[in-house]
Amino acid sequence: MLDKWLGSVYHYNIASLYFFFSISLGFCAFFYSFIIRLSLVWPFAFLSSGSIYLHYVTLHAIYMIFFFVMPFSIGGLSNLLIPLCFHVADMCLPRINNLSFWLLFFSFIFSILSSMTSFGAASGWTLYPPYSSFPAAPSVSTDFIIFSLHLAGASSILSSINFVSTIFFLPISYRFSFFQYPLFIVAQLVVAFLLIISLPVLAAAITMLLFDRNFSTSFFSNFLGGDALLYQHLFWFFGHPEVYVLILPAFAIISHVISYLINRNTPFSYPGLSVAIIAIGVLGCVVWAHHMFTSGMDLDTRFYFASATLIIAVPTGIKIFSWIFTFISEVYIYNPLFVWTLGFISLFTFGGLSGIVLSNCHLNLFFHDSYYVIAHFHYVLSLGAVIGVILSTFYLFNKSFNLSCNYYYQALIFCLFFLGSNLLFFPFHFLGLWGLPRHYFIYDLNFYVFSFSSLFSIILIAISMFMLISNLKFKNEILYYSYNCDLFNKYFLFSKLGHITSSIKLY
Repeated sequence: MLDKWLGSVYHYNIASLYFFFSISLGFCAFFYSFIIRLSLVWPFAFLSSGSIYLHYVTLHAIYMIFFFVMPFSIGGLSNLLIPLCFHVADMCLPRINNLSFWLLFFSFIFSILSSMTSFGAASGWTLYPPYSSFPAAPSVSTDFIIFSLHLAGASSILSSINFVSTIFFLPISYRFSFFQYPLFIVAQLVVAFLLIISLPVLAAAITMLLFDRNFSTSFFSNFLGGDALLYQHLFWFFGHPEVYVLILPAFAIISHVISYLINRNTPFSYPGLSVAIIAIGVLGCVVWAHHMFTSGMDLDTRFYFASATLIIAVPTGIKIFSWIFTFISEVYIYNPLFVWTLGFISLFTFGGLSGIVLSNCHLNLFFHDSYYVIAHFHYVLSLGAVIGVILSTFYLFNKSFNLSCNYYYQALIFCLFFLGSNLLFFPFHFLGLWGLPRHYFIYDLNFYVFSFSSLFSIILIAISMFMLISNLKFKNEILYYSYNCDLFNKYFLFSKLGHITSSIKLY
């Protein structure tokens, strides 16, 4: 039994490991966010110092990005669906596939070691020098976080190479043209190339930071002839494509769920959706410095990055309007997935509009590192990528794991999650407008009422997540299930997997 999971090279087992790992770490990240909200309401009641608070902020971000959304959306879903889509028995590089998961597991071990030494890494997930340099962070905990990011990056690169090799080079019975690929495959291809391009740059940056900390080099020390801005350029060349790495799989899942709801093969303007995914990936690699408008860039450079950032709204708008037009042009099935889909579209659109505000290089000087920025990326990621994960659970798990979720529970979970998330993150816009900076442990009492109300909001989210797990636990086995003709069902060869088709009739 142990060998089946520890040494398995079967894509279905590895996907199950990714799912279990990511969901477990997702709840750990949520626990950290709960502690953060408690600490902001009652400073020093739960955490003894600001360094521990910043360490929890760091772990919350790293766990959500590298250990929850990425393993679920990329490692888990890709391992589950890519072999089924191309009618093959397994991935092209199965041993590399197994290795990539265990590298991610040991990356998590290093993050735990970081928490067990001193006060933990308190420099944020960006690890900006001088906050992460030796004089400001002499503890070995920062080194452990750097090792953790190294292993997580190596895991993602190996997974990406495996996915690209499987899609392009594995001998299959029928070779699709590009516009015959399911949107999920297109999204995973773009994500894989983004990771292969950007992760080596991150590895170079944190390696130089590691050398600065331990071997007396001066890559990022301004006092010794280095340049701290070099680290920011290197980091955000990875960091901004990482945003699209997290959200593009959710885009694809939304497109397939909409196709399922309207009983069609594809959503409206399928070629446009495919090209929009590629355009988002390409443009995402050339706008990294909009995170650095306050760093003293000259006016022409700021105008370029502001303009390039605004251009990304075009392919994103194509996707939003294609989804909306698909709904209004067809008769859709009454299904709780419908409200989750509308919730994703509305919340992601709102988060994107706040991103347009931040792309203005003059307004960004005021909003930079404020709660307005927190509101923006939480609407895009926490309410975008996470809803994509939940939709994947409801939509795909019933096909792959014989889970039939209670529809009334799904609708109630959505109401609690939607209400709690908006009550939590929407006031952050006003806090940013009023000048509250992020990462502050103690703040002016004028902002206290919002911190106290956010505690009740996160309790609503916690209740919805508890209901989600209980919904999956008390499952009903599918005795007879009639699939609608969507793009997944058109290409997935369910008959190859007996554990999927034993109780399902396909027609």
